[in-house]
Amino acid sequence: MCRLLRGPALLLFFILISVALPTLAQVAPSGNSAQVLPVAPLQGIHHSVPWRDPITSGPVGFAAPAGAHLTYFGGPVITNVHVVEVLYGSGSYDPHVAGTTSPTLGNFFSDITGPNSGYTSLLTQYSTPASGGTNQTIGNGTFDGLFQIVPAAANNGSTIDDSNIQAELLAQISAGHLPAPVLDAAGNVNTIYMIYFPPGKTITQGGSSSCVGGGFCAYHGTTSNTFNSVNVLYGVHPDMQAGSGCSSGCGNSSVFGNYTSVTSHELSEAITDADVGIATTFAAPLAWMDQTNGEIGDICNGQQGSYVANGTTYTIQLEFSNAVSNCVLPPPAPAGANFTLSASPASLTVTQGTSGSSTITVNPSGGFTGSVSLSASGLPSGVTASFNPASTTGSSTLTLTASAAATTGTATVTVTGTSGTLTHTTAVTLTVNATATPNFSLSASPSSLSVKQGTSGNSTITVSPSGGFTGSVTLSASGLPSGVTAAFGTNPTTSTSVLTFTASATATTGTSTVTVTGTSGSLTHTTTISLTVTSSANAQNLIVNGGFETGVATPWTLTPAVLNNSSAEPPHTGNWDAWLDGYGTNHTDSATQTVSIPSTATTATLTFWLHIDTAETTTTTAFDTFKVQVLNSSNTVLATLGTFSNLNAAAGYAQHSFSVIQFKGQTVKIQFIGTEDASLQTSFVIDDIALNVQ
Repeated sequence: MCRLLRGPALLLFFILISVALPTLAQVAPSGNSAQVLPVAPLQGIHHSVPWRDPITSGPVGFAAPAGAHLTYFGGPVITNVHVVEVLYGSGSYDPHVAGTTSPTLGNFFSDITGPNSGYTSLLTQYSTPASGGTNQTIGNGTFDGLFQIVPAAANNGSTIDDSNIQAELLAQISAGHLPAPVLDAAGNVNTIYMIYFPPGKTITQGGSSSCVGGGFCAYHGTTSNTFNSVNVLYGVHPDMQAGSGCSSGCGNSSVFGNYTSVTSHELSEAITDADVGIATTFAAPLAWMDQTNGEIGDICNGQQGSYVANGTTYTIQLEFSNAVSNCVLPPPAPAGANFTLSASPASLTVTQGTSGSSTITVNPSGGFTGSVSLSASGLPSGVTASFNPASTTGSSTLTLTASAAATTGTATVTVTGTSGTLTHTTAVTLTVNATATPNFSLSASPSSLSVKQGTSGNSTITVSPSGGFTGSVTLSASGLPSGVTAAFGTNPTTSTSVLTFTASATATTGTSTVTVTGTSGSLTHTTTISLTVTSSANAQNLIVNGGFETGVATPWTLTPAVLNNSSAEPPHTGNWDAWLDGYGTNHTDSATQTVSIPSTATTATLTFWLHIDTAETTTTTAFDTFKVQVLNSSNTVLATLGTFSNLNAAAGYAQHSFSVIQFKGQTVKIQFIGTEDASLQTSFVIDDIALNVQ
């Protein structure tokens, strides 16, 4: 989820280092004897893009300082960077940063580090040597997603220190709210968490503050504490929108252009000097640094340029190249860099309860060197797919595992490979054969039944054997509403049994899911029956088409695409339901029907079944809401009967009921309305709506 400098020319960003860097030991010229001086200590290095006064500062020179050169000190770099974008709490983020306006910051990370960019080829000169180094090769990267966290109050004041940021980052990773760091084959960290802050937050680090004279626009660092024994890499980016201190001291492009410029500075430095935050001398874990001018971005601080990555033009900072001893933009993307996928074998046959493998190979072309993330779709029910490894530059083993109950037959499994914006597929034909293991399944006919208080109804339970099963099955029923009993005609049975539901005169009315369980030895299977108990008082249901089973909206008034028969959100009963929201953007859906409640009614009860699922991770904030309301003919809200949110998400449907007797003698509108915020979907699905009056 996820920002300017005024004046006719770019203004210089001075190098800001949290402490002055001492000079390394020197050796006297040939012919003179001299003692090697000790390496002086560095205290908590954090390199930052310094804020500077746009009025008093001089113009930026488009060249590196004389004699600039990056020296390797033995520490790790990032081989294939995985960028995790983090929004630090709620607030009015720039829409590009928040991911609501294109190009997003996520697009920038994907485009600049992917194979359709020359960014990586600029940085490969800083791959580390095998002798005296970490033997790492810098390659393409990936964007691992946008996450918005809810920081602890202690770490989220108006002023937030670097120590608060480190503590909160490690806590969010440990809690599973952020993905864990990805490591390369040698155990070096590949993930950097690029953290962005909303307006109104001042960041402090090492005695400096964000967005003020003598302060900084951004910085990158390494946590002093560890997660799973590794120090975590992160970047800190205060708000840069109009009105913030960083809106006039961090570049001369647009708000988003300044964000990408400052971000490219920190990203390049993190890739080429990953563990700078825990370095204490000019030695490992320090990687590439100029003792006088700082890191790769510091040498070229403030030198902005336009660069086309994957077809989009971005503002980025020039970076220092040892190869040409100057500040440069990345070269153009390799012409035609691409890849294809192949599978060997391309056909697999497995038996229920077993697995089979196919080798998926990435075939590069046009200089492609990226890492390809693999996924599988089109799997039959009961079949799972796993890749080892899940991302590869060469080949990966796809393992397809069929459960004992996997659907038999032949299906086409599509393997998709993604690297940046490049996507390609290959197909594996999978045949699942049944096992000869004796087993059975249960079914009910009818599977939906309605009985009135004081009466009974029947459903036939059928045992369907497979694999030579000949045993008898003992049946039982659970989930019965109060006042309802269940009796099986033949129990145990080898074929069928008639299940009789008897509702007492005072049985609880409404719809319940009754689970019928069949047991034979160690084998257990179930089937369900939707049982509706109606009142013997001849209650009248005022809602028409409450299950949406006509397949049309009438007489409901629905916003577009609410009427649903997609398996993505299955109904409570039947084939249709009403699916509100689920877009992960600012969106509102509603379902409304007009009813007239008789003035003679003694009871009037609105009932419905509601399912909520969400991609929100918070356990405290209701970002997306669903309301049940009563309106008059002028659409004035007379009452809000109930409010639900992403905090109420759960598997399956839950029934809810509300009395509306206070509106007897009136013609009113029953309205269900769901509202989503700008990110992370929440779906509200309703079905089997009734308004019963007596």
